[in-house]
Amino acid sequence: MLEVTSPPPPGIVSLISQGIARENELSSVARHDFAIVEREGDAIIGGVTASISFAVLFINNIWVDGHARGRGVGRALVAAAEAEAVRLGAKTGCVDTLTTQAPGFYSSLGYAEFGRLEGWVDGKAVDRIWFRRRL
Repeated sequence: MLEVTSPPPPGIVSLISQGIARENELSSVARHDFAIVEREGDAIIGGVTASISFAVLFINNIWVDGHARGRGVGRALVAAAEAEAVRLGAKTGCVDTLTTQAPGFYSSLGYAEFGRLEGWVDGKAVDRIWFRRRL
């Protein structure tokens, strides 16, 4: 019996992720997940989640609170993720973003576009762009 859940419950997401991780471990494809946060006092003002697999850093999500933007927090988070990735043996960094988000940001950090998928949201063109950079 197939079952559709939307949004997917955290338990199902975790079960699927753990199943993939077990399979990857059996085939010697290790994955290392990590997060880095920037704090201002006790408050988190930004963060990045990432993983390393196949000697590639995959930047999954990066966020900087609106009041902290333009102060170098995003650059610092990416640099810290790259440093952690290099420490763990990564050779390449990879990230994807939307044309409505931050393609210029990643280009300014030395990431080069290597793929693009055209899409539409509410009748407006919104592309998904993949970037990579040698670490």
